[in-house]
Amino acid sequence: MSDAEANNWLALEPHLLALLTDAVQGMSPAVHVLTSADLADVKESSQKTPAVHLIYGGYRIAEDLRISWRLVHKWFVVVVVRNVAGVRSGKAARQDAGPMVARVVGALVGAGVPGATQPLTLVSPPPATYRAGHQYIPSAFEVETIFRKPQNP
Repeated sequence: MSDAEANNWLALEPHLLALLTDAVQGMSPAVHVLTSADLADVKESSQKTPAVHLIYGGYRIAEDLRISWRLVHKWFVVVVVRNVAGVRSGKAARQDAGPMVARVVGALVGAGVPGATQPLTLVSPPPATYRAGHQYIPSAFEVETIFRKPQNP
């Protein structure tokens, strides 16, 4: 892998999308796998569900080696379902989301992806939320890459 490829902050995204797409393939109803770009300007009431949202969450520096840096990137995977049965309690939406959460977490935890130096690690996510029939259950993963100082041409 070239330095330019290794230094691409979002180079892992297509690999993560492929893992998620494979994980939810064949589920009924069909599950949409979406990125932040897909979600831009989409109102909650018109978003596609059920869905899995892949969102880049930033990075932290794990080690500074002067000419290269070990970076730990965080990715959020949010399972989104809509079920208005029992809208006040949200129980039906949570029950719909549970099996999908298991599939996506199972597909990513421990997965090796090109460009990463270690397999994905499951970390604590932000809290789940429920609004007007929409259940959002996030999972969070960290993965390490190496960033190398670009050489002058």
